[in-house]
Amino acid sequence: MEYVELGQTGLIVSKLCFGALTIGPLQRGLSEAEGGAILRRALELGVNFIDTAELYGTYGHIRVALQDLQTTYPVVIATKSYAYTREGMLQSLEKAQRELGLDVIPIFLLHEQESSHTLRGHWPALEVLWEAKKAGIVRAVGISTHHVGGVEAASEIPEIDVISPLINITGIGIQGGTREEMLNAIQGAASKGKGIYAMKPLGGGHLLTRWSLALDYLLDMPDMHSIAVGMKSIAEVEHNVAYFTGQRDLPNPDQTTRRLHVDDWCIGCASCVSACPNGALDIRDGRAVVAFPNQCVFCGYCGASCPEFAIKVI
Repeated sequence: MEYVELGQTGLIVSKLCFGALTIGPLQRGLSEAEGGAILRRALELGVNFIDTAELYGTYGHIRVALQDLQTTYPVVIATKSYAYTREGMLQSLEKAQRELGLDVIPIFLLHEQESSHTLRGHWPALEVLWEAKKAGIVRAVGISTHHVGGVEAASEIPEIDVISPLINITGIGIQGGTREEMLNAIQGAASKGKGIYAMKPLGGGHLLTRWSLALDYLLDMPDMHSIAVGMKSIAEVEHNVAYFTGQRDLPNPDQTTRRLHVDDWCIGCASCVSACPNGALDIRDGRAVVAFPNQCVFCGYCGASCPEFAIKVI
């Protein structure tokens, strides 16, 4: 496994990052013991970087995986919060410490930032994270974003250490610009010392038929410090680790079709439409539909917002 410093954070991370969204309630819905066992296998095989978020509901899975663990490199956990007030971020920070069982959170990100405007709106939350970094409670502060403008805006703030952008070989899911514009923004951020780790390298599953090409596209980028890949089984962990450690002749993994399912009891409240970061959903004939399938990256954020639990990734 290749390890690099994540920008100028002093944190050493594996090139393969475990994307913990897939094992949690928004997608696979594994128990803490089941999900923890999958995570543990990844850690045993040399993955030392885990991406999660308060929204994902996987803190318990990670805590289980970390129990009595001994590794060559310290485990680096990046979590995210939508908090935009001082009080909200203090609560998110305390929750992460408590549920992960950690005194120090290696990386804490603002979740889904779009532009300089949204960063200004979240400034009180950022100030909490910067204070926590100064106090030694957080090691690095950053943002995650699907938007070209989010990367550009974060690049201009010296106190932001890490950016997690959506980038993949086809550009599916990128907002506010093209794939090439996102690449330019990433390169600019990296040139300023930001740590960069990619999200949605497989487009949420759309690119599974091009799995090796999609991973190679990002692995060949000198500015990409790590790549977050969602994994939901030990077999997937072992397959991805083998690829990232040089076994490039592997076949594509299981290509089970994924889709967004809307149950009959949907009331058409449009909460999911508002929650979708990619504008893939709409309300038609009184219920939610995937109006633009090529925009859906199966993140599951719509399901988290549904008051009726009527929408889910299957």
